[in-house]
Amino acid sequence: MRRLDQELAEVGQFIVVPDERELRAVDRATGQDRWRHPFTTGYRYVVVGGSIVAGDNDDGGVEVLDAATGVTRWRAAETQDVVVDDRAVYARECAGTGRSATCAIIGRDVQTGRQLWKLPSDRFARVSDVTLGARTPYAPAAGRYVAVRLSTSDRPATYTPVAPTTGRTGAGRLPNRAWYGFVAGDLLVSTDNDPPKGDQRCTVSITSVQAASGGRGWSGVVFSGRRENGECAKRLVHDRSGQTLIGSGTRLVAVTADERPQLVDLRTGATVWKGAVAGVPIDGDDRSVLVRDKADTGGLALLDLATGASRWTAPDPALPGTSASWRSAVTGGLVAVSGAEDGRPQVLVYDVGTGRELGRYPGWLAGAGRDWVAVSHSGTGGLAVDLHTF
Repeated sequence: MRRLDQELAEVGQFIVVPDERELRAVDRATGQDRWRHPFTTGYRYVVVGGSIVAGDNDDGGVEVLDAATGVTRWRAAETQDVVVDDRAVYARECAGTGRSATCAIIGRDVQTGRQLWKLPSDRFARVSDVTLGARTPYAPAAGRYVAVRLSTSDRPATYTPVAPTTGRTGAGRLPNRAWYGFVAGDLLVSTDNDPPKGDQRCTVSITSVQAASGGRGWSGVVFSGRRENGECAKRLVHDRSGQTLIGSGTRLVAVTADERPQLVDLRTGATVWKGAVAGVPIDGDDRSVLVRDKADTGGLALLDLATGASRWTAPDPALPGTSASWRSAVTGGLVAVSGAEDGRPQVLVYDVGTGRELGRYPGWLAGAGRDWVAVSHSGTGGLAVDLHTF
């Protein structure tokens, strides 16, 4: 069965519904369409305050819409690898093709499209879309710097900190180690999530430098969880949670060597807390961490992000995390998980404060907010989406 490729989002009193070649805003109270905006190709969208940024999947440009009306605010053609935060839209723009292309990373004001800065690059450079605690399709808050992966034909790729509105670069530099490069507070951080040869501990290596000065930061290791078959998950969060890393500021959620969830301060490498029992972080927000017994199976627990204390536990939902149907969400009011059991997809919704099961619905998780969950399923004439409020 066809499913929505992107999650629904909330903008004021509207729910934004993405379909393959169309974006529409639906009035939350009435279910009536407020506006529709067609696209000629596939797209990825990001909500930024009162704007919606839609990047062409085929690297054909970026279009920014007014979220209240669906009217186009500005466009930029031939942009590639679009990344968005609450201050700017970043993309690579190239003249020419192949090795002869002349390229630059360009930052534009998210509201007006005005060019803020331009940084010469090659055709493989891009701004990192990794941010602690950021959840698609919502844009993260910009910090002092963004991480830009720069490369040249005769040198290995490196991460460089770049100021979002001026394009000024900090002195910090780190090699691209094929996994993640990101900025956490005043640090430029890179990770290698592949354990060293012969390592059986699911090691994730972390290196950091001071973004502005280039001074040495903490370097060390944390660990990822394991799947039911014993293999390392490698990622520090489930890859279908809508997040890349769980945490806030300079604090990162990972796993200890003895396979318990932990919160690590990237400034010092110190463990702020570690969970009382074994478990694998799979989702979270700026207040909570959702943990499962294994990365792809087992019971659920919700921990407090600040202290690691368990808020509640829930039995195994019997929905395998290895399934393409798996989705999860943690919001200020709800926790939702979905997957297929015996070929039948379903969505389970829990109260974030108590763990009480609020609902169980046939279909796939299509988005969630503080007090709503969207579920997609087969309907008359095609795909239907139901909005459940709590």
